[in-house]
Amino acid sequence: MQNNNIMNLFGFKDVVFDSFNEDNEFVHVHAHVSKMSICPHCGSKRIWVHDHRVQMIRDTHICGKKSLIHLKKTRYDCKSCGCRFERKLDFIAKGHTMTKRLVCSIISEFDEVYSISSIANRYNVSSNTVLRILNCLSVSRDNLSEVLCIDEFKGDSGNNKYQTSLLNG
Repeated sequence: MQNNNIMNLFGFKDVVFDSFNEDNEFVHVHAHVSKMSICPHCGSKRIWVHDHRVQMIRDTHICGKKSLIHLKKTRYDCKSCGCRFERKLDFIAKGHTMTKRLVCSIISEFDEVYSISSIANRYNVSSNTVLRILNCLSVSRDNLSEVLCIDEFKGDSGNNKYQTSLLNG
């Protein structure tokens, strides 16, 4: 029951909590991915374990400390179709070794005026990672007309001798 509550707090699905420890700077969370029973490609139950690996995933701060999740993942082979696969986890950002919550926290920092290096230091990521997240954001811009009409004419208003008119073409 406690394991389920901790993973629900993190928002992790298909992950089993093992232990945690902390030092001066980091909180280390150790967990593993739950076992799979069928192949996602062909639906066969004839799967076997190919290998295990531990992936370090950065997450948002816990009690003011940076957090690292040591996630033990299992890669499987299917005897029926020959595919190699592992469980897809929806809380990890695609192409990153960080959670989606951390990406959202970094994006929220762009509301204020902070340097990229200060954001990177605050969240234990590189400045290139912050730039890569910034480049993924799309900003909608109004389309300008293709033709801009500029007209300069002699006028009497004010102290200026000439006035300029700018119009969409």
